[in-house]
Amino acid sequence: MTTSPLRISTAAFVAGLLLAFLCLFFTLLLSTWLSHSAGSDHAGIAQAFTVVGLFVLCLLLAALVLTAVVGGALPASGRIAILLLAPVAFVAMFRASDLFDKPSVSPGLWALAVPAAAPTLIVAYCLWALIAPLRARVPERVAGFGLLGALGLVCAAIFPLEAMRTHGDAAVAAGIAALEAKVAAMPDDANLSQWIPLLNSGVYSVEETARAKIMALPSRQRDAEAMLARDEFPLGELNQFDLDATPVLCQNAQALLSRRAAALALKPGEKPDFNKIAAEFYGAKVAIPWLISLGCASDAQALEWEALGRSYGKSDIDVLDLVEARDPKNLGWKLIYYPPKVSMLTSKTTLRAWLNFAYGLYKSDPADRPRLLAGARALDHRNADAVAWLQEVPAASDTFVLLHFLPQLDLDTTPALCAAALSEIGESLAEVYRPTADNPLPYSELGERLGAGEPLVALQWLAGHGCDANAQLGAAQEVIAAYQPSPERETMAAALAKLKRSP
Repeated sequence: MTTSPLRISTAAFVAGLLLAFLCLFFTLLLSTWLSHSAGSDHAGIAQAFTVVGLFVLCLLLAALVLTAVVGGALPASGRIAILLLAPVAFVAMFRASDLFDKPSVSPGLWALAVPAAAPTLIVAYCLWALIAPLRARVPERVAGFGLLGALGLVCAAIFPLEAMRTHGDAAVAAGIAALEAKVAAMPDDANLSQWIPLLNSGVYSVEETARAKIMALPSRQRDAEAMLARDEFPLGELNQFDLDATPVLCQNAQALLSRRAAALALKPGEKPDFNKIAAEFYGAKVAIPWLISLGCASDAQALEWEALGRSYGKSDIDVLDLVEARDPKNLGWKLIYYPPKVSMLTSKTTLRAWLNFAYGLYKSDPADRPRLLAGARALDHRNADAVAWLQEVPAASDTFVLLHFLPQLDLDTTPALCAAALSEIGESLAEVYRPTADNPLPYSELGERLGAGEPLVALQWLAGHGCDANAQLGAAQEVIAAYQPSPERETMAAALAKLKRSP
């Protein structure tokens, strides 16, 4: 039985086609968004876009349904059915969108069936009502029972999908509980090889506990060296555990890198599939620059992994880290400029690194300060380092550390050092606040405003060791005079006045 030849206005036909196109476009857009944003790191933003997208799609679908009901050739039963099913479908679509926050948990992307199929079925039924040739070819019962029946099944599918999520969440919770129980049952003398597998558990609390336990292991250096020798250490974690690049660790890591590169090399006739080596390749890209930065020459291993990556179709950009690691200037650069810990300081390390450890900007024991200052004074490049530090462009944020220790470093007051240090002090004096008559401040506050670098002390040392500091001494006297009188202010003013050279 076909539908009766009801008349459809041109306006309803045109409006229906336009709305149908927009509905299908938004359905495709929303489906693509949901499939790609599932589990996004920006969950809040993703959820907001999803809600807005669903709201717009539902408005368009509602407009299309009303157009088909008012201006289309729908039987009375079809009008009632679509008017009842459309709101149910909207609710099901919104409920299905809540299932995309955990793509790895059942039902996963199967939940996409509701927001993708429901709008499509609604559009199909409305177009059938608005396009006469479709009504002539498709009987009313087929359209009604077929399309609307399918729409009802899609709406009902939300219940088993939500049940699957409940079951999946329970399974995940059980897995997390089992991992946490495993962590709690770990013996006190567990070694690195027992903790490492937990780093890839996918459970944040377990991974953080494992990482904390590893960092507290007294034997982690020895364990890491042994695991590298047994091909058990994940190369991507080599830079994560505060390890020293000892000769043993270097040799074992280099040997492991070479063995793995050889084992992963393509066999004759084998088709490249980078996914097979991706994890180890990216691990090598972490391990090799780290080894080189700590003075462990690994150019041969960098070449081996570069060649391996290229054989699997990787581009110049993909292997750039391995190419740059072989630059001679990168060998040991971290030990020179930014040693990770006090034990890595050497005679080649910059004055800046020694002093930042001594001051406490880098983690160190305050009791080590005398030893660290003695080490800084022994550097034969300390003068050049101090000048370079002060002349850095843009200006370094830690120059106050150098000024703080300046009188204790046994530096030569060369013209370059005098000019750089006095320029730094002059800028500090020019920027410091000068109290006004209606807002007087005590002299004690000046020290706080000048900061931890204590530029006035550094200025006295420079002027007393041959630097022509008259301009800075004058500026200092002017600043001091702006603060309220006190014995400390008068003592400092007198000391600065003695250091001024006669014109």
